[in-house]
Order: sequence, then C-alpha cells, then structure tokens
Amino acid sequence: MATLNWGYEGRNGPDQWHQLYPIASGDHQSPIDIKTKEVKKDPSLGRLQITWNAGTCKEIINVGHSFHVNF
Repeated sequence: MATLNWGYEGRNGPDQWHQLYPIASGDHQSPIDIKTKEVKKDPSLGRLQITWNAGTCKEIINVGHSFHVNF
C-alpha cells in the first residue's frame, strides 16, 4: 500500500510540498488559484455515491485528496 507523503495542512501541507517534490516550488505548485475564503457550497450537489463490484475490485486506497481503485 502507498504511503501518503503530502497533504493539505501541517507539516505536509502545500507550504512543504517543494521539499518532497522540487517541481512544486514557486509558480509550479498549482494552476488554480482557489480563494478558500470565497468558496461556497452548491446546495444542489448531493452526496457522492460510489458503487463497485467486489468480485473485480482488489483494493481501494484513500490517498487523502481522492481514492485509487486497483482491479
């Protein structure tokens, strides 16, 4: 199973990404400038429903920002 080396806060947050991934320094960190204080939830969006066939799914891994499914 993969180890999560980065995250979105604390000692492995965006301010630290360049230490593990030098390409993430400076202007290369993200092409999207998300202004978190201006973010609004869209009430029309429901909960994400995920289904899978347990017979074909070998492993589901939470990688912090999404999940990976190995078949």
